Amino acid sequence: MRIVTLGPKGTYSEEAAILYQQQSRGETDSAEIAFYNIHRCLLEVESFKADYAILPAENMVDGIIGLTFDTLIEYHDFVKVCDEVHVEINHVLANKTGKREKIKEILSHPSALNQCARNLSSNYKDIPQIPILSTAEAARKSSTEESTAAICSAQTAVKYGLKIIEANLADYSNNVTRFFVCALTDSPPTGNDRTLLAVRFGENRPGQLHKITGLLAKEHIDLTFIQSRPYKVRPQQYVLIFEMIGHKSDPRLKKAFLEIEQVVRETEGWKKVLGSYPHRERKVHHDDTQHRA
Repeated sequence: MRIVTLGPKGTYSEEAAILYQQQSRGETDSAEIAFYNIHRCLLEVESFKADYAILPAENMVDGIIGLTFDTLIEYHDFVKVCDEVHVEINHVLANKTGKREKIKEILSHPSALNQCARNLSSNYKDIPQIPILSTAEAARKSSTEESTAAICSAQTAVKYGLKIIEANLADYSNNVTRFFVCALTDSPPTGNDRTLLAVRFGENRPGQLHKITGLLAKEHIDLTFIQSRPYKVRPQQYVLIFEMIGHKSDPRLKKAFLEIEQVVRETEGWKKVLGSYPHRERKVHHDDTQHRA
């Protein structure tokens, strides 16, 4: 089993890939995990060079990872979401020296910076925050520059020889990121599934969102989230993304999807199922009322 995920080594994405190996195959060997950007990950799956791509999808503090959804929409004809993995996120601030006074800039993935925004604003307000490709890349860069600190996991800090300046940096202690597992086919029904649907209207008309949600409600389909993403091909147009309880093979979903397609086609738009996959429970070990000031 070859897995591709967001690199370099030491990312939370790598942790998600290892967890998926353990859950699906009982494997712990990370030798078959390769690291690319999100676009390249899905391309590797599409071209039969990888079995699975594991991509960050949604952080419970910062929300969805827009680039993952945008890329899934781009590859919807070839790659589907087939499973999900939840990873607890524990950010630390670290650099080469372990000394706060040496820091002239803080690097991390944009989502990680957002997850620590209140603490950074209170305690590091005069230090520029620089978005970068991943938390592991931030740690790698900080390992070569004394004036740079990284927001990453404690394990990644150790891996790159960094010293921790502040542990538990995130604003909320019960921080979890959901990762999508993507493959050439999605999963068969398990009885506890989610389905991801993307809809684009070719022409904007009043009441379109109400119409879609009404067709789903008529079939007693429960939505777990609705998101809007810019449609990159046409400026100021959008793709609506719906996650719902149930599998695409469910007669209720099949009926609703057929009616949605008819409505969307009237505007020369489209609807695409991005995958059906088992619902995995989040495992959070902290008090969900606790947060950092």
